[in-house]
Amino acid sequence: MILVWLCPIILFVGLLVSRRASPVAAAALATALSAVVAVVAAPVETGAAEAVAGLLAGFWIALPAVLVILAGLFFAESTGGGGVSSGPAPSHGALAGSCLLIGPFLETATGFGVGYVVALAGVVRLGVTGGRALALAAFSQFLVPWGALGVGTRISAEISGIPVEALALRCALLTTVAVAVILPLFWRVARGAGFAPSRRERIEWSATLGGLSALLVLASLAMPIEFAALAALGAVLLLRHLAAGREDRPDPRAALPYVALVLLLAATRFLPPLREALETLRFAPFAGLSALAPLMSPALLLLLIGAAVSWRRGGRGAVVSGLRAMLRRGWRAAAMTFLLVGMAWIMVRSGISAALMGQATGAVGAAAPALVPLAGAFGGYLTGSNTGAGALSMPLIAGLRIGPEVVPWVGAAAVFAGSALTAISPVRFAMGQALISASGEEAQAGFRLLLPYTLNAILLAVAAALLAAMLL
Repeated sequence: MILVWLCPIILFVGLLVSRRASPVAAAALATALSAVVAVVAAPVETGAAEAVAGLLAGFWIALPAVLVILAGLFFAESTGGGGVSSGPAPSHGALAGSCLLIGPFLETATGFGVGYVVALAGVVRLGVTGGRALALAAFSQFLVPWGALGVGTRISAEISGIPVEALALRCALLTTVAVAVILPLFWRVARGAGFAPSRRERIEWSATLGGLSALLVLASLAMPIEFAALAALGAVLLLRHLAAGREDRPDPRAALPYVALVLLLAATRFLPPLREALETLRFAPFAGLSALAPLMSPALLLLLIGAAVSWRRGGRGAVVSGLRAMLRRGWRAAAMTFLLVGMAWIMVRSGISAALMGQATGAVGAAAPALVPLAGAFGGYLTGSNTGAGALSMPLIAGLRIGPEVVPWVGAAAVFAGSALTAISPVRFAMGQALISASGEEAQAGFRLLLPYTLNAILLAVAAALLAAMLL
């Protein structure tokens, strides 16, 4: 029965690995199979109508991400990839700045891969293409331990009953440990792209990310989760900008669209009168699921700012051309997101996810806490969102026989693993392929470069859950 429940995932992965179907076709077939399995063999009685309702609910959950993916492509194209992403001359510092600071900062402010889009554009502008460009940009997702503005982690806290502050602190601590391995992996990929760091640059970036890790921990103790990562990353970015020589600083005019984006996003979220006004238009077609407030979506600001930049450069024709290019290049990423989140939600609503946890717990005994971060990692990989990771992993905590002092560590390990593996999600890579017109073979090459990154994140998350269960 476990194999039957896992059939959609096995089919999806098998088609991708064997290259017998495109990612969109593989996702479509796997999603259709998940609906069949839910109707025929789900532990919770699920009819065809319930399976379709679960699929549509998954589509609804994915819709905000899809809107931002498409708008992010338009924004990145309109702004030329963002001059903010690097200095005037190709260098390891410019590459690291794009992937390890600016990308994470914008991802923290917006979510849904916008930081990845900006980092990828910066990498390509430095002359890196294909799989290595996709792999280097993926590092921008690692230093976003709680998701954009903490939304995904707060949802995970609500599902699991763990205080959000406890999750935030433990995720920050796990990120601090992981940096020691992630940074050498970044240097390894950068060296293959022709940007090997000097000894001085290794020391500089070790100190930079060490300081950033410490700031993440302090911010998680002192600030609400919505502000913490923005404050830590923003402080490091500001210090590096002030320390750089005038000739090494990027053109400030190129940063204006990004500055406007962050300031307007902050205003819509942290000015109560404005937020209340924008949230008056809300849609909630599914009971128990989040409502969509389109005027609060980052997609609206991305479209408006992108349109303003395009209009200034080429008038109405440039705006229309950019929108057409957005649809032409982004439909695959949009389709992948809808299908994969839909499949994940069918598995949750039909009880398959919980049943898999129950069967696995009986099989592995004391190692059962490790299954929660594994589920989180899979959810992050499958959906490209730590909200999706939480949706798959947090319901499993209730089935564990562990003490209350262990629960926050197990939950944080799942959030950390899910956030880390969004970097290698097919959703992210499909978006990257659309942005730089990379082939499927190049995307798979980029994925292989990130296998040590993936293994490190999973092992650290599993070790944290098991050690907490053994020692606390």
